Amino acid sequence: MYNPQKLHPVAYAGSVVKGIKTMFFPAIIIFFNMREELFSGSVTPWMLFSGIGILFLIFAVFTGFDMINIYRTRFWLENNKFVFKNGIFTRNEKELDIKRIQSIDFNEPFFHRIFGAVQLDILTPGDGIKIDTIKKSQGKDIQKVIYETQEDIESEEIAVNPGDSSPWPREASLESGTKAAGREFVTLKKMNFKELILMAMTSGGLGVFAAIFFGVLNVVGGEILIENYFEYFSGLVRSLVFGIVVASLIFVIIGYVIGTVIIMVRNYDYTLKQSGDDLTVEYGLFSKKNKSVNINRVQNVIISDSILRRLIGYYALSVSITSDSLESDQIDGKVQLLPFIKKKELYSIIGDIFPNYHMELPKRIVPFRAIRRYFQITLLIFIIGTGILAYFFHGETFMTYVYIGVAVILLLLIASGIYSARNVGYAIYKDEINMMTASFFTRRHYAIKRDKIIDTTYRRNPFLHRADLGHIEVSTPGGIASSSAEIKFIEKCDIETIWNFIERGHDDETNIAESDQTVEDKGIY
Repeated sequence: MYNPQKLHPVAYAGSVVKGIKTMFFPAIIIFFNMREELFSGSVTPWMLFSGIGILFLIFAVFTGFDMINIYRTRFWLENNKFVFKNGIFTRNEKELDIKRIQSIDFNEPFFHRIFGAVQLDILTPGDGIKIDTIKKSQGKDIQKVIYETQEDIESEEIAVNPGDSSPWPREASLESGTKAAGREFVTLKKMNFKELILMAMTSGGLGVFAAIFFGVLNVVGGEILIENYFEYFSGLVRSLVFGIVVASLIFVIIGYVIGTVIIMVRNYDYTLKQSGDDLTVEYGLFSKKNKSVNINRVQNVIISDSILRRLIGYYALSVSITSDSLESDQIDGKVQLLPFIKKKELYSIIGDIFPNYHMELPKRIVPFRAIRRYFQITLLIFIIGTGILAYFFHGETFMTYVYIGVAVILLLLIASGIYSARNVGYAIYKDEINMMTASFFTRRHYAIKRDKIIDTTYRRNPFLHRADLGHIEVSTPGGIASSSAEIKFIEKCDIETIWNFIERGHDDETNIAESDQTVEDKGIY
């Protein structure tokens, strides 16, 4: 077996940080109980030292136990399994079957990078292991050995016999000779600075900034800041309304710039590499991430775009893998391979790494009579809401701006609904179905192999039943739940075509087109 490995020494520094965090809530409780003495200035040295002593004791206990756990943590490979063991009084041991490992991901926070350490995520379809701090060289060795062992298992030419002992990593002399020592990754695509800027500018930077900004406001008390902010601009322009408009525009511009910079920092030096059947993605400026995917374990291929990116000819490529682990931050099973790439270059790369997939642009199938269904419910909700506001605040000056805002929103909803209806469809080629879904000026093109599909759901309500329309959803494994593609408001005959393609060869196949039953009657949900 391989020699058991220890965590990186910097893990102990991380333990100190965790210990400081554990004191946060006890400190609040102590402060709350001593608030009267503190504000009145009557706090005694005994009370002060008692509070500090309690916090120090909590810190020492939590940090001490965590450091002992770090000291006793070990991980190694043995008999085609990755073994992780930790615990103090009760020893916990977890084993992952190497042949079931789907992804080996690295995360390098800025502090870890200084000391050459990484956080490691190893995911399988039903479990996972997260190792907080190990040497980067160890992580690379783990990735290499696991990938090579998977190849050995698949070819039934395992070089290391069960029970054999070797140092970490595996010595080249132990190789069977069928593989070269070490594996070279070839760069398929590296995003240049121009592409990075364009991607950041079209990736909703304002939304990123707004999420951070309003999160901060929630902590510091936003009403005071916003009140002073608008008051300052209204004083400059001598008009409250015009001041609000100017302040809002400046907020949007600054927010957009800051959000764009944040996205650029997150995706800096984005690189996709390949070695055999294995892909790795590396990106990040301060916190560097490394995600890996084995091509043979991909459940579906996804091409996505927005209307703005389509105008300049750029798309994004993602895949879904199976992992039910809660140990990873990436629990939805979706791994982004290329966030921003030209169409021609994209399809060339797809042809190289996924030669067994036939990426065919789906035909548009939503009938004209169904287009209104993509926006009519949302439209009705906004109209009712506006009517309620008009009833209670009729005659108020601000209602003019409300009407203008609602009118703009309604136009956007109608345009978005028409866009979605015009970009929904499917195409079938041999054992593969391509499905196009759309929502609010964005599209997703799924390429799904029939043998990867785990569930097909057909939905109709009485109104759709009368109109001979329906929804159909196709699901593949991916994350805790699944990866799903649903196309809505399509003809019954198209649903029958998709259903028969997926269920072909099943003894219990149901021809849903030949029945007038409702969804409830058929028991299909």
